Amino acid sequence: MKRRKRELYPKTEPLKHDPIEDTEYFKSIIEEVDKEAESLVGTEIRIGRFSFVEREKKRILKEKYNIDWKTTEEMNPSWDFI
Repeated sequence: MKRRKRELYPKTEPLKHDPIEDTEYFKSIIEEVDKEAESLVGTEIRIGRFSFVEREKKRILKEKYNIDWKTTEEMNPSWDFI
């Protein structure tokens, strides 16, 4: 029986997120936090920008709102984010 290439690829688990993201409070502040984090990361950073922005979001959430948020990378250690 011939196998398709797609069947040979390892199965990936679904992308996880921090459950705190489902709270109303988090949803109400995240847009502002996203904008602030984006503005703090230099526009010259192209490769790996996602990681820098997420680290800034984590810092802002902790310092301004006292929220311990886990980044996408922390929640998905088996994934590679560029």
